[in-house]
Amino acid sequence: MTSKIEFFIPVKPVPASRPRVGRFGAYYAKGYTEFRQEAYAFLKTIAKDYPIKDKVGFEIYSEIICYKPKKPANEYPRGDIDNFEKAIYDSITYAKMVWKDDIQIVKNHSTKRYQRDGEDYGIRIIIYNVEVD
Repeated sequence: MTSKIEFFIPVKPVPASRPRVGRFGAYYAKGYTEFRQEAYAFLKTIAKDYPIKDKVGFEIYSEIICYKPKKPANEYPRGDIDNFEKAIYDSITYAKMVWKDDIQIVKNHSTKRYQRDGEDYGIRIIIYNVEVD
């Protein structure tokens, strides 16, 4: 039986950064660290509605709606789409909701774009359970 989960994360999307190593250990870029904290804080408020399902695969649709600067350099947001996905999936895993680990994702479909006039930035997520052969 396929079930559908849908929610919106009202946090400014940031692509995952690579960990940097300093004198006192590894750390992440400030923007990514702030994204993780804000996304986690929001996801914890809804986590009880989406319990972890183990031993099931997931198909994910994500729409990444980025903040649009007054004069963008490109017609599309900066940042690799796979790094936006990684940031989102890691946040959901860390919040202990939906899946035990994002290794359970077997299909993903993502788009990234700038916000439209009057639209809020954030991440729209639709998740389906899928039968794994």
